[in-house]
Amino acid sequence: MYSQRKEKKGRAFLALVMAVLLVALTACGGGNAANSGNGETGGKVTLSFWNGFTGADGELLKTIVDEYNEANKDKVEIKMDVMPWAQLNQKLPPAISTDTAPSFAAVIGGAAAPFIQNGTFQDLSGFFEATGASRDAYVNGALELGAKDGSPYLLPMQMNGLYLYWNKQLFKDAGLDPDKAPATLEELAEYAVKLTDPSKNRYGIGFPSSGAPAYYASFIIGNGGSVVDEAGKKSALNSQQNIDTFKWLQDLVVDKKVSPVGAASADLEKMMQSGQMAMYINGPWMVPSLKSGSIDFGIALPPKGSDTQFTELGGIGFAVPKGTPDVEKAAVYDFINYWNSPEIAKRWSLSNGFPPYLKAVARDPEISADPVVSAMADMGDAAAPFLQGLLTADRINNEVLLLLIEAVENGSDVEQAVKSASEAIDELLASEQ
Repeated sequence: MYSQRKEKKGRAFLALVMAVLLVALTACGGGNAANSGNGETGGKVTLSFWNGFTGADGELLKTIVDEYNEANKDKVEIKMDVMPWAQLNQKLPPAISTDTAPSFAAVIGGAAAPFIQNGTFQDLSGFFEATGASRDAYVNGALELGAKDGSPYLLPMQMNGLYLYWNKQLFKDAGLDPDKAPATLEELAEYAVKLTDPSKNRYGIGFPSSGAPAYYASFIIGNGGSVVDEAGKKSALNSQQNIDTFKWLQDLVVDKKVSPVGAASADLEKMMQSGQMAMYINGPWMVPSLKSGSIDFGIALPPKGSDTQFTELGGIGFAVPKGTPDVEKAAVYDFINYWNSPEIAKRWSLSNGFPPYLKAVARDPEISADPVVSAMADMGDAAAPFLQGLLTADRINNEVLLLLIEAVENGSDVEQAVKSASEAIDELLASEQ
């Protein structure tokens, strides 16, 4: 469909280039388009694109990029450089500082904060005016990932929340409705007790204390608590709501023994895959392992707490480093607009199992017919970034909060453990002042 409109697309692309250049010239009295190394605005633009899609999803990405290149062979060529995400995160800062950065990159939302804070990622607000794309086309939260003061520094490529997975057969065996997830955290606790069977070495749920995403945020925020007062850059962890939440967690693990103690996320994923555990909160990457283990599973948002329902919004976005010339930025906008067409977004979602972030795709009959993708797509108002914009977010998760969970699971005094964790968070936040 896309390639059939090549002549019209060529005119649209040239108009897009001129629109971006006009904005740049108006804003800075000239811009650096003439120094792009890609010739005049009517010439072919070569883009370098760094990303970390090293798995099967990378093959699909390559196919989509190749199709775009073929449809635009006289105007744009995208050359991909694929590497592990950790390597990309290490290479990008020195590349930007030495003017050897790619034209654009795919960046994990949580890794974008330092670049946004220090001004080495460009503000991409101009994308909507330049392409005619509408902010209203995106589902709730999609444009919040990588946003600062209402301006996007990442444009969506892939989005996900964290979800509750459950083993339907184990629900049946325990006398529970296999098609109904627990609706509240109280119900989650009740179900976990019913599903735990020590005689079969089977656990009702898993609460990892290492190598895990911020699944506990669904409990903390769901019960009306918070971790950081982001406006004041100070810890908000030491509150009665959070103390109550961690006492609830300790009761489940220590007293009711519904979860293994001190387990890593990878170990709990294997237990879920083998049928030794009935419930687990994780991301879309959990789906292939459950399918490979022939587990009949359900999927839903984490249950509602005493105050609200929350799931951490994560994902990957397109970023344009500082120094990318305006002509290249216009071409990047064109590719992002192509990527965010309903056809491509639907294809990506159905192929890799991640939820769609475009409203038109979320309503699509094929998406609705897929029980897993449709369940993940329906996040409503529950999804939002967690610790958005904090340079120390990863350290707060891995070095403080997961260690707090480990201490709670090992029977430590909850009030003292929360107090100590709160002080540790303040020490980390002091580096951001």
